[in-house]
Amino acid sequence: MNRFFATFCLFLFALTSCNWSEKNEIDKIKNTDQPLGTPQRGDWLAEHKETGQTFEQYEDLDPLQVTNSQNTIYIQPIGKFNEKEEKILNLTVEYLELFYCVKTKKLNPISDNLIPKDKRRIDDYGNEQLDASYILDSIMPKVKPDDALVVMGLTTKDLYPKPSWNFVFGLATYSKGVGVTSFFRYEPNREDYRLCLRRTIRTSAHEIGHMFKMKHCIYARCVMNGVNSLSEDDSKPNTLCSVCLKKMKLNFNFDLKTRFENLLKFYGNHDLLHDYDIIEQQYNTLKK
Repeated sequence: MNRFFATFCLFLFALTSCNWSEKNEIDKIKNTDQPLGTPQRGDWLAEHKETGQTFEQYEDLDPLQVTNSQNTIYIQPIGKFNEKEEKILNLTVEYLELFYCVKTKKLNPISDNLIPKDKRRIDDYGNEQLDASYILDSIMPKVKPDDALVVMGLTTKDLYPKPSWNFVFGLATYSKGVGVTSFFRYEPNREDYRLCLRRTIRTSAHEIGHMFKMKHCIYARCVMNGVNSLSEDDSKPNTLCSVCLKKMKLNFNFDLKTRFENLLKFYGNHDLLHDYDIIEQQYNTLKK
């Protein structure tokens, strides 16, 4: 009996130590969070009064988790991509696997002719725009593989979410596990691909975060911040704050150090120096 009791106590100690260690890691990273500051006129939080989402609120939602039957993030190309655009597409697939620590695959392209004429429009500058809400409701559920955690469409054409909006960078659902992102406004065909890459991976990671039931972040500068404009989008990092990182760790139980090391390598390979610096700060806190 004494031997059993001693073994049981050791088990409880190991379990408690493990939980403390994980909590301590997140607490360390919290020290690297960057304040949002006061929203300026035109910023997302100046025009949208959001209450945020605590970790406890997120936990109560019973968010998606990897299972044997659902274990892959899929990216669905919509329409045609030239060589430079295809490069951004492929790097985005590579990045999302490192960011979420989940197997990520690219599906075969589908034609944007699947979107009817009454769900397309021409903007004031002569550019064709696609109805993002229609894509979510009528296109993405039909192409979602059986083993998909989520599936996100990626298009080179501009998007609008409803007739009263000028455009949207991306859109996703909280319940259906589908979304769509456009890099039309991200200058994909410029000589230096890095600007478009940084913008595309940010919006893609953001929209997929919504698919995992994460709401906009109001606690610190974070990839889950809402944005109203391209300039505000560019001011946000491609990294999760400590609150949102804790949510994702709940979903996927990834090793933080390994995740940071893989992201540092990606950012370094593509000279995404600002994001590299933030991740490096988070990584270094774990080694102290």
